[in-house]
Amino acid sequence: MSKEVDDILKDRQTTHGDAEDNFERIGKMWGVILGLEGAIPPWKVALMMDSFKTVRCLANPNHRDNWLDKQGYTDLGMRAWFSGS
Repeated sequence: MSKEVDDILKDRQTTHGDAEDNFERIGKMWGVILGLEGAIPPWKVALMMDSFKTVRCLANPNHRDNWLDKQGYTDLGMRAWFSGS
């Protein structure tokens, strides 16, 4: 991961709290909204957020922030998967 993405993730953690905890909360909320029996696991939340950024990259490939966010979501999803969440 690039230092730039690492810095962004650290800033987001300071501002919004632990990403994996937030992904768990998002997964619960999305599960309720979609009428699922359970929550969407954090690693899938990361994949879904990455797909959101992919759509934004397709719409505007020159917007660097979207590319950096995609890298961050990939890293966070991988961490969530390997931590067993």
